Amino acid sequence: MTTTEGRRPVDLDRILASVRGGLVVSCQAPTGSPLRDPAITAVVARAVLLGGAAGLRVNGPDDVAAVRAVTDVPVIGLHKVEGGPRPFITPTPDLARGLVAAGADVVAADASVQVHGPRLDGFGAVVAAVDVPVMADVSTLEEGLRAAELGAALVGTTLSGYTPASTPAPEGPDLDLVAALAAEGLTVVAEGRIRTPEAVAAAFDAGAAAVVVGGAITDPLLTARRFAAVTPRARDTAEASA
Repeated sequence: MTTTEGRRPVDLDRILASVRGGLVVSCQAPTGSPLRDPAITAVVARAVLLGGAAGLRVNGPDDVAAVRAVTDVPVIGLHKVEGGPRPFITPTPDLARGLVAAGADVVAADASVQVHGPRLDGFGAVVAAVDVPVMADVSTLEEGLRAAELGAALVGTTLSGYTPASTPAPEGPDLDLVAALAAEGLTVVAEGRIRTPEAVAAAFDAGAAAVVVGGAITDPLLTARRFAAVTPRARDTAEASA
């Protein structure tokens, strides 16, 4: 596999060995969060690595570059595009190339029918555009199988419940999709609505090679809202506005 000048060679076997059986932590902050700053993302990354993360999932080339500067663990880069029915994940080759230039070891890209149509030709273009492994973020078994045909090295269940092709999001992770993809011999990364250690263990039991946890670890705004929502003050506010 070739590499751009100044980048270390990317070895898929090394990446898989690093994250297989381990926790990948998504270090991202939503729009409007005071944590949305590359320097802060890098600090959060260092903290979760001390906590045992085997890999990181990071949004945007600026944050990828900041995180790359502080660690050698595998970095899965993505580039969210807002403005549609949901954020689209690295939908174009140019965005994928920007992540590679920033230091991503793996590029995560949308492999949904919603974005690229049933043949997923746009996802195939992303795979062809970069010299690093690509993780396909899918919502169905069919999307995962097609993405693998197009060269996806990893298949993530990231989009299950968030596309018209998939069933509405359940409370927890889509373990049935994890199991179905694994049964087809794909290297599966479980992601989406994984909020407890028990859910992480269940995802591995279902056949995941690695598990991604995001907001439950790295988003204090989301966590504070979950706890605040069950307080008497929140209940009284809800009753007053009803």
